Amino acid sequence: MRKLLASLALAVVMFALVPQAFSAQCPLGNATLHGSYVVFGTGTIVGVGPVTVVGVQTWDGQGNTVAIHTVSVNGNIFTGVTKTGTYSVNPDCTGSTAQSDGSHYDFVASPDGNRTTWIETDAGTVISGTETRLKSREEGDAPRGEAGKRGAQRHRN
Repeated sequence: MRKLLASLALAVVMFALVPQAFSAQCPLGNATLHGSYVVFGTGTIVGVGPVTVVGVQTWDGQGNTVAIHTVSVNGNIFTGVTKTGTYSVNPDCTGSTAQSDGSHYDFVASPDGNRTTWIETDAGTVISGTETRLKSREEGDAPRGEAGKRGAQRHRN
């Protein structure tokens, strides 16, 4: 009987802790996304045709973003498409962004912030893709001059 009660107590504790563990995967919030990311997405605009996008999106770690893309819409190519926006990252690594062109996206970020998978949430679009950080967090946070100095010191030592 004691073993049964102990097992039940352990199960209750485990089930109580599991949601908390999952909900704290991205404790940095917006700072989870910081730096420049390669963006790739593809899909369809209903009634228009296929869409493919490639570019660079920069997240400031504070809820603001700038993206510069090349976009193919039904075979028509648009280069230098620039959008600004705001975003938020939840503790469970889900998030959303609203862009200056009126588009909206939901995403899931990896806990280290090196990758996101996204989907556009506007009616009439079936577009999704990924983003991958161009530099690691450590490289992205160090000023270029400081990183160069550290590299030079390593070679002298």
